[in-house]
Amino acid sequence: MTIQDHDRILVKHAVTGRMLVNSGTDDVTYTLERTGDDGAAVLTIQGISPCLAEDIRGMQRELNVFHFEEPPGEPPVKHWFYVGEHDVAYDEATSTLTIVTGAEITYKPDEYWA
Repeated sequence: MTIQDHDRILVKHAVTGRMLVNSGTDDVTYTLERTGDDGAAVLTIQGISPCLAEDIRGMQRELNVFHFEEPPGEPPVKHWFYVGEHDVAYDEATSTLTIVTGAEITYKPDEYWA
């Protein structure tokens, strides 16, 4: 069992809400590495097509990244990362998209809607 069995990431266009990547339904794998206490992180997604990568890079200043932790029998924890002025890069040889985030908000829905 991997962390991705109970976690998923979403990459969305903040303005339109367009879903760009959903690790729960798309054939992708990912790593998410926190790089500081300020919410900065590096998300690396493998399995991204060149066409999708081009779309994502074209709206990189308007991306939201979500990380959902959904452990069995426990309330979910949701993390919202803002990309903004940070980097989005693509390596076509490995079909790998790398997104650097700048801020994170963590929330627990059960604390709001219990």
